[in-house]
Amino acid sequence: MWRRMRCNWRRNASVLVWAILLLLGPILDVHGTPGEVAVQVVLILAIAASAVVAGATGGPPWRSAVPYVALATLAAATIGGAALGNSQWLSTWVLLANALAAVLPRRALVVGVPVTVLASMWAAWRIEPHEWDRVWAEGLVVLLAGVASAAFAALIDTVAELRRTRRELARAAVSEERERFSRDLHDLLGHTLSVMVVKAEAVRRLADRDPQAAAAHAADIEQIGRRALVEVRQAVDAMRAPTLDEELDGAVTALSSAGISVTLDRDSVVAADRAADVLAWVVREGATNVLRHSGASTCRIEMAERDDGVALVISDDGVGAPSTPGDRPGGLAGLRDRVTAAGGELRCGSVEDGGFRLTATIPGGRR
Repeated sequence: MWRRMRCNWRRNASVLVWAILLLLGPILDVHGTPGEVAVQVVLILAIAASAVVAGATGGPPWRSAVPYVALATLAAATIGGAALGNSQWLSTWVLLANALAAVLPRRALVVGVPVTVLASMWAAWRIEPHEWDRVWAEGLVVLLAGVASAAFAALIDTVAELRRTRRELARAAVSEERERFSRDLHDLLGHTLSVMVVKAEAVRRLADRDPQAAAAHAADIEQIGRRALVEVRQAVDAMRAPTLDEELDGAVTALSSAGISVTLDRDSVVAADRAADVLAWVVREGATNVLRHSGASTCRIEMAERDDGVALVISDDGVGAPSTPGDRPGGLAGLRDRVTAAGGELRCGSVEDGGFRLTATIPGGRR
């Protein structure tokens, strides 16, 4: 609220400044004027109305009627001064033209400024009926005052809007970065934790009948945990991007450890750096979904060149599409965001003969 009030005063401060300068003549001329008390009342109303207008926000009247009442009061005081027949009051029309832009919306100024110009010319003609040069000069000065104040108010409003837009863009950038980081952290740790759970289950099963195999799995858990700690530290610093070869090897190892038969077919495809980075995340999330949700016994990972780029397909013979929500950060929803951001396409779903298939296509991904 205080920021808006400061902006309004910067935008409309000229009204108060002009009120002090333009009402100086009537103030100095008030003594000895016929109807001195009435003139003093008119001056007080004009000064008070100018102060209220200086804090006006501008815009439609239903937001606040106070600025419009103040503007109407200033207009009445200006007309009342003109009725006195004193040339000192002609300067108040400039004040009124300046105040219009502080209160009225821009469309209303198209009517308000010309009406004020004509009224000021009428006041000048009424005081000096044969001085047409003075009448035209009065109209021109009021017109320039109205146009200049409208342009200045529009400039201040534009600057304020740009500042608000900059703050909104900053907030949006922060929100987008948080969402990206949370998605990356999910993709980074989800696969690692899934492998650790699978190996912990293997340790539990083998502890009694095959202690050596259980110890080997326990050593793998230790190694995976240490590597996860390193990856988390790197993620905090610069969010480590996985490499495609590492993820393919890791997926084969993790799935094999879970008792899933894995077939890897790369077809001698070498993806470009950007495509490889995205496909690495696809391999990680796809292998994690097979481990967590599929209940599959076999899994096939294929990479192939296509006319529109490089395609990666991960298919299994499990229970079909995972039942976990897709609207959280990470997961298939986050993976789709990554692939789409790279200009690619992600398709996934159950297949007719049972199982689940995940297909990611990255355009121009070969090198």
